[in-house]
Amino acid sequence: MDSNDLTLESKCENLMNIVVESRKRFGKACVDYDKKTLLTENKLLNLQVSTVSNYRFKPKNNVPSVEDDASKSLDDLFVEITEKQKRIDDVKRKLKNTHEVILQLEADVIGKKLRAPLTADAMLAQAKAKIV
Repeated sequence: MDSNDLTLESKCENLMNIVVESRKRFGKACVDYDKKTLLTENKLLNLQVSTVSNYRFKPKNNVPSVEDDASKSLDDLFVEITEKQKRIDDVKRKLKNTHEVILQLEADVIGKKLRAPLTADAMLAQAKAKIV
């Protein structure tokens, strides 16, 4: 190798070292900048939140005060609602039982025969239907 190659190699190595060092320095600067911007954004956000939370809003309509009479009427309403719910549940249960009885009656063969009319004409019609 000649001296030109060595000087060229050392120059390249020096340039690469400069690039690495500048990347390190600017990388740290970018990270610090990002941290500082996040901190300032958080401070601004906290400031906005604190100013909004400290602001007292005036309601358009005044809220009526809750008194003992109102709470008693609410208790009466709850009792009434539970009673009506019980009545509805009882009606549902009775309807289900009635439906089951109707299904049993429809499936009952002997009951169908007993409900058939016992006139002579009906008996003749049944006998003719069995023959044909």
